[in-house]
Amino acid sequence: MKPRFLRPRRAGACPFAAHLVAALLVAACLAATAAPAQAQQPRTQQPQRTAEALGPIDEVVLYVQGDLKRQDFIQPLVCALRRVLVAPVNVADVDLPLGSELLVTPTQYDVGAIAQRVIESTAADGGARTFKYLLHPHDMKNFRFRYVFAMSYATAAPPHHVGVVSMKRLDVDDPGRSRDERAQIAAGRAYKLILKSVALLAGLPDTGGCVLAFPRTLDELDQKSAEFCPADREALVAAKVLKAEESNGCVYVSER
Repeated sequence: MKPRFLRPRRAGACPFAAHLVAALLVAACLAATAAPAQAQQPRTQQPQRTAEALGPIDEVVLYVQGDLKRQDFIQPLVCALRRVLVAPVNVADVDLPLGSELLVTPTQYDVGAIAQRVIESTAADGGARTFKYLLHPHDMKNFRFRYVFAMSYATAAPPHHVGVVSMKRLDVDDPGRSRDERAQIAAGRAYKLILKSVALLAGLPDTGGCVLAFPRTLDELDQKSAEFCPADREALVAAKVLKAEESNGCVYVSER
């Protein structure tokens, strides 16, 4: 089923004056706990991950699932990504069908099945180097981990670069924090995950250092760097994935 797109959103200068908490996505599997859980996997074709040469990106598109209620984090997230990435970063609303057939437990979706649905539903959008990320509010897992924050896939034929990010555990439900603070923390977490994913899907080898570190818990995600290690950053700048100098116009996603 084709996704229903609303008018693309524009994300200009970030309105937040406070520092964003460092954060963001994976390019393999940004998971939470290491304890595996046995469960029946949906009968859905799973996308495969493929290695490719490091090279530039045409576009990054963030698809916002219709039932994602808290969306204050999206503008600072897009602003931060636009600050560091060479490729344009755009946002589109989508109502992607995520039915019970994709559940792997009574409350968790199979992340691979969701990724396959994203691939199928957005096949006509963009080109071979368009990186697509679905932001949604549902908990996820795969066959190895009890839950995952995010996961990303690259397929060779036809070429697809897709990531799935669950805001279920990244969102902040703390009445003691202001609305802006909650949005900043969620944006920072999503930023780390997506930035890692973009680099790895673009072809960067996974060195596991700095922002490429693998967080198994939310605390580890919050504590890890939002920056690339020098050698990784140099390679990404040379490949025209990262800007040599970050742009102005929005608040920088800084270390907490």
